[in-house]
Amino acid sequence: MNIKDFFKYTPPKNYNFTLKPSSILKDVFSYSNLNVYPDILNNLKSIQNIYRTDINSDIVTRDFFIKLKNNEYKAFIVYIDGMVNANLVNRFILEPLMLQNISLKHINYTLENFIYSNLLPQNNLKKEKLFSKIVEGINSGNCVLFVDTINVCFNIDIKGFLQRNIDTPRNEVIIDGPQEAFVENIRTNTSLLRRIINNENLIIENTSVGFINKTNISICYMQNIANNNLINEVKYRINNLALDTLFSSGQLGQLIQENSILSIPNIMQTERPDKCAKFLMQGRCIILVNGNPYAIIAPAVLIDFLSSPEDTNLKPLFANFLKLLRVLSYAITLLAPGLFVAITGFHHELLPTELLFSILASREYVPFPLIIELLLMEFSFELIRESGLRVPSPIGGTLGIVGAIILGDAAVSAHLVSPILIIVVAITGLSSFAIPDFAFSFHLRVYRFFFILLGYCAGFIGIGAGLLIYINILCSMRSFGVNYTSPLTHTVGTYSDRYFIKPIWKNETRQNYILPKKKKSAPHISKRWQI
Repeated sequence: MNIKDFFKYTPPKNYNFTLKPSSILKDVFSYSNLNVYPDILNNLKSIQNIYRTDINSDIVTRDFFIKLKNNEYKAFIVYIDGMVNANLVNRFILEPLMLQNISLKHINYTLENFIYSNLLPQNNLKKEKLFSKIVEGINSGNCVLFVDTINVCFNIDIKGFLQRNIDTPRNEVIIDGPQEAFVENIRTNTSLLRRIINNENLIIENTSVGFINKTNISICYMQNIANNNLINEVKYRINNLALDTLFSSGQLGQLIQENSILSIPNIMQTERPDKCAKFLMQGRCIILVNGNPYAIIAPAVLIDFLSSPEDTNLKPLFANFLKLLRVLSYAITLLAPGLFVAITGFHHELLPTELLFSILASREYVPFPLIIELLLMEFSFELIRESGLRVPSPIGGTLGIVGAIILGDAAVSAHLVSPILIIVVAITGLSSFAIPDFAFSFHLRVYRFFFILLGYCAGFIGIGAGLLIYINILCSMRSFGVNYTSPLTHTVGTYSDRYFIKPIWKNETRQNYILPKKKKSAPHISKRWQI
């Protein structure tokens, strides 16, 4: 026997354990095509089997009697504890049904219609026959009423679970503009959009994704502006998703966006309702996912990721200056480290003599090649940024600043890196923070490493070849049928479609590349007070 066979593990073929019969290991109760029974005992037994009330501690069923025309009808309600308003259940469900003895002698109502029209003073009340719809209502926080001799039940919207209050945006901070952000409740988010748009043409369609958790999703658009093909494409992609669970807008975004070779984001996520309202008025679609404080904007093109909601609130000169700054930040984040490697490794003649001597002198005692030195500092910077996000917020900023200063100073003092390399890495990191969209900034942070390797291997030729491939991929991408580089490469675009903005009183048309139904956004003369 050799050493390899001595330490080799051989799993046993037979395991000495058996499963004993238990009530917990029963088959899952099938209710997909089950209708409500006229017999209340069968309905109660079905609810108990679906929710396993013998082991579920938060499923509440309450039995009582309804007295109508001197007759007693057995009834029960079922809800999930913690998801309904208990005070409303007592006042507007149990009290009207239990404490009134009403005679139907002179009333031609049936028992079903009388309960629906007279005894349940709720503004959102539905009759349901299928147990699948009943279970959806209970899971979403409704209270369901079953009454004997009636083959329907009453689905009562009486939600009362705790939720986060509307707060200021945390990741998309602006100075001049609204300071409200989406929350986890989808109805609160739709109400924020309704309050900003304030128009009856805003359509909010509801659907669900997930065979198990059935996550509620709202598709929002302006029916008099948005292109019908865009609306149909968005609904087609969402309604043709086959998966068990969906928990976040990030997951939904990955499922409905076109696949990109470089994983370049071609849909946008935002936590700002004012930003969504502006895109709605352009003819875009907004997708809200229940339980997530972020909305999906579709379609999204390249210039959208370099724009901020604050741009339209500033004077054109200031806004265009910031837009130009973001374009430079885009180029610096993606290419600066690679260009530094290419120049110092292949193209010394591009540097002034004094600067070249300064670089060589700073690297005199550095024991590593330039590529190792640069990758070491880039990974260190990313590590500091990630750790600053994960630690508790009161010390996160301090950790980032102190960690960068101490690490950079110690690395230079120990002759592990050169000072000028610290400057290049710091400028690159700061430029990545200037990109408004986090997903697009992350894309630039990752793919700058490819340009570093191309610059190290082939200098400007490698960076030029990589940049050619990168631009070619950008031009070939599409977002819900819209060219990703529109309107920069769009032949039918107007001046108002371009990246840099003009005064608000000159924005007379909407973006042509979205193909909106209503192309004019303002008359030729909007400042009529000057006439």
